[in-house]
Amino acid sequence: MRARYSKNTLGRIRLGFSVSAKTGNAVERNLFKRRLRQYSTEKAVDVGFDAVIFSIVPLKKTNWNKMMEDMEKLVIQAKKRLG
Repeated sequence: MRARYSKNTLGRIRLGFSVSAKTGNAVERNLFKRRLRQYSTEKAVDVGFDAVIFSIVPLKKTNWNKMMEDMEKLVIQAKKRLG
């Protein structure tokens, strides 16, 4: 995954997604988005930010545990840069 983000004043994460049809069918893309949205609602952060998430690899090859680790890294990276 790749992400672009910027700081917001809401104190929470807001996510947007850019998932190409080349990465999977509609069911796979929607599952990807639902899981990452759920992560953003469960994650407590002290620095709010807006992020646009880009999937790089085909979603069938995605390991969901690895994806959650990547999201953790994104949050840590955002805190360092925006905090």
